[in-house]
Amino acid sequence: MPSVLGVLERRERVALARAEELRAELEGLQAAVAEADEAARRAVIAREETVAALGELADEAAVPGAPVGAPVVEPVVGVVGPRVEVPFWSEGLGIDALPPDCARIVALVERDAAGGGDGVRARAMREDLGWPASDAREQAARFRAKRLAERGWLSEGRPGLFRPRAA
Repeated sequence: MPSVLGVLERRERVALARAEELRAELEGLQAAVAEADEAARRAVIAREETVAALGELADEAAVPGAPVGAPVVEPVVGVVGPRVEVPFWSEGLGIDALPPDCARIVALVERDAAGGGDGVRARAMREDLGWPASDAREQAARFRAKRLAERGWLSEGRPGLFRPRAA
């Protein structure tokens, strides 16, 4: 008959071995979580860079038909194409100072507000601009609207919902 102390020592060794296995597994899981967090961070950066690049490509495509007096297109080093600068809003500056697509977005938002609308989302902007239905084009429209909001031409009350600038 085995001794009680021998049985308890065996149980202790088994429990310690299991605890060590679980610690090793925990370290592996923590490393996997750190890798997943890093991958998510890189994906966010890639998405933001893609949206910015698509917006700049769309700006570049709009330039050939730009009216006289449109903003000057200057190349930006390290970026996929030239960038059309959106001027900051100031008293007396009309939408004719904006790149054509941006001017159409501001006009759409103002029409929506005049009709009692709650605001305009990127999908409606993409449709109004006559762009094909795609996530990339919708992101490009959203990028322009956000730039217009940053420059004082529009306001963004709720995320993704654009209204005329506050008076």
